[in-house]
Amino acid sequence: MITNKNIIIFIILTFISILNGQEAEAKADKTFLFGLIKFDTNSPYEDGYWINKWFYSREFASATNFIPIEIRYGLGATGKSKGSASSISAESFKDDPGKIRYDSDVTAISQGSENIWGPSIEIDIGLLNIPYYVTGTSWMNVMTGLTYRSSSLFSPAQVPYKDWGNTNPSWSDTAFFSPKLKEYLATTHLQYQPFNNWYLNFRYSYGIASALFYSPDKIIWDESLSGSGTSAAGSAGIRFILDPGKNSRFTVGLDFRYSYTKIHTINDPLDKTPITRFDLSNYGFYVTLSTFYGGKKTSGDKAKSYYYRKDYIESLKIFKQFMSEYPTHSNRHRAKEYIKDSEYKIPYQILEEGILLEKKGKTQNALDLYQYALTKVKNDSVIVMILGKRITQIALLWMIEAEKRLKEDRYVEAYNLVKHVAEFSIEGQKEIRRFKSWVLLGEGKQFQEYGFIGKAMGKYAEGLAMNKDLIYEVNALQYKAGIQMANLAKKADEFDEVQLAIYSLEFARELSGGIGKKNEDLLIQLKDRLKSLDDYKSRVLIDRKMINARLELAKAKTEKLEVGLSVPDIQRLLGEPHEKILGNGGTNIEEQLWIYFTNKKSLQLSFVNFILFKIEEI
Repeated sequence: MITNKNIIIFIILTFISILNGQEAEAKADKTFLFGLIKFDTNSPYEDGYWINKWFYSREFASATNFIPIEIRYGLGATGKSKGSASSISAESFKDDPGKIRYDSDVTAISQGSENIWGPSIEIDIGLLNIPYYVTGTSWMNVMTGLTYRSSSLFSPAQVPYKDWGNTNPSWSDTAFFSPKLKEYLATTHLQYQPFNNWYLNFRYSYGIASALFYSPDKIIWDESLSGSGTSAAGSAGIRFILDPGKNSRFTVGLDFRYSYTKIHTINDPLDKTPITRFDLSNYGFYVTLSTFYGGKKTSGDKAKSYYYRKDYIESLKIFKQFMSEYPTHSNRHRAKEYIKDSEYKIPYQILEEGILLEKKGKTQNALDLYQYALTKVKNDSVIVMILGKRITQIALLWMIEAEKRLKEDRYVEAYNLVKHVAEFSIEGQKEIRRFKSWVLLGEGKQFQEYGFIGKAMGKYAEGLAMNKDLIYEVNALQYKAGIQMANLAKKADEFDEVQLAIYSLEFARELSGGIGKKNEDLLIQLKDRLKSLDDYKSRVLIDRKMINARLELAKAKTEKLEVGLSVPDIQRLLGEPHEKILGNGGTNIEEQLWIYFTNKKSLQLSFVNFILFKIEEI
């Protein structure tokens, strides 16, 4: 009944798996690179899930190392061992008289179907998985131990003692042919366990046998008459594990057993029988009870369950644990294949997770996953290209957002966003100088708003040196500053303010075509005041020459730059950078990007572990 139930369950599950396969085929696979790469992301299982479930579910299980005891009890018949299944009749269940041999021409013992049945008990003791203990691994559980077997008959046949007495008077006593066997065997079990709750068991035994075979009353045996010989047996059966989760587990099962015993040596000192030899060919069914150690699933089986559910990251981690726990496992090579395949598929798994995060608007989290996926790629240029495109797409989206903030006069926010993009994309590195110029412009606007015109003009000049496209913005602001300075010129008492006021008025006149008579008079007064400031002009000239000298020195130092210099070396050559960007969102000080702004370009130095490894001029 149990076997039939398992067959029905197998058929149902197979049918369901076929339907699932058809449904999966009806869904469109996920593709990359215009269909060149396809992944069936609609299916929750990896390809081969059902084959693995039915045929390889325990390929990483530990070996069964010891069976202390196994007991079998059942019924058997010493029936014929010749003939065929196509010629079964009532005579097929009778013993073959040719298997009993006599020392003279006497009447053979006649055994009917009621005379050949009997009980038997077998006990296996100390079954060891010798290959496992010798090599540390085992392709199949091969258990070897010792067996004791005892068997007898329920209703033995009476010997034809009257006919035998005509040949030899000593054979004329009433007796029954009732073999009572004791066998001592060496036994080997082969176990095949496809699932956790049951396994198939194949057994072969060979050894010696002794027998008492004469009984005057079917109750006691004549011990003065005995025999000995050899015995071989084989069986096949199924075992159901009652408590699969424990270290010591018990099983109950059913076996079909066949044995052949040759009692070829008869000890008959009183000459009580003409029997010189007899063979017993026994068939029987046996109920089996046993206990065993080992055979549990390992971390490798757990890792494989994650693999077939497409969690390659967890699968890889647990497979590596399995490799360290079971360095000699027979299927270690299979674990290596799973590890290699998981390593290949992990970037794709992370890519899918990142795409889902992007759809939810969690772009930064998606970017982190894409960058993490790149560190996991092994010899796969395709996924590198795919991840690179996703990262570039995020960079472009953020650059568009930075441009939007720029138009909203949110210069610092825009610049910080571009700095972040520059950490992982050339798109940000190319534009960081331009966005920095807008920050300087914004700072100049603030200075101008609060009346610090000189400082504002300095910021405008610095920003314009970085970005020539600011010329129109700067011109407009300078014109406005000229108007402001014209209003404040009467209060100007510092040398730089007087000079700036003159410049602003002249620039305003150039742009507007005139500043009015009042402002023209003010301009003349300011120039007169400036004529008395020769010493101030001299200092300005000297300062300008000093600045040019420092620039030449900086240029000379720059020419000494080379990959491999340390952070202190760069600081001695160029001083502190204008901008410093730390890796991983400002948390990793070992990865840095230093930016020095020159007249038309920016010098960008990249450090890893505080050592210069890249020099770029952008």
